[in-house]
Amino acid sequence: MESPTDPVGALREHERAAALPYTEYPPTPAWYPPAVGAWAALFLACFLYLFREPAFLFCMAGLLALEGGFFTWYRRKRGTMPSLRQAPREFNHAFRLYFGGLAVVLTVVAAAVLMLPRPVAVLTCLVLVTLGLTAYERVYRRAADATRARLR
Repeated sequence: MESPTDPVGALREHERAAALPYTEYPPTPAWYPPAVGAWAALFLACFLYLFREPAFLFCMAGLLALEGGFFTWYRRKRGTMPSLRQAPREFNHAFRLYFGGLAVVLTVVAAAVLMLPRPVAVLTCLVLVTLGLTAYERVYRRAADATRARLR
């Protein structure tokens, strides 16, 4: 086994390889944010309209099967599912914004459920999840660009 003659170069090459699952990926389809928004709105609608009905279990099973199918397809398309723990440092800000935004969306949707008619609460969920995910996609793309620039 050969030992590297340039340890700094070898370390940089290792860092580039470790960053690949985060920086080199097929773009998320344009339908992804609205589809996730619609899924979240349907999930909420299941609870608001069917919770005490036998159809509730079928609704939830269908939505969970749809989610499982999507993740299987997406993992296959992307070739991997990166973890939050091993992400390049440029992604820390993106992940903090994601979880902070998620908390805001959940809080606003919960308030809508408590204070507004059910159809308005479901529509609020659809719009906020779609807009939040669209914003996160942009932030993620910027983090990937910054990581690629640093590792050149």
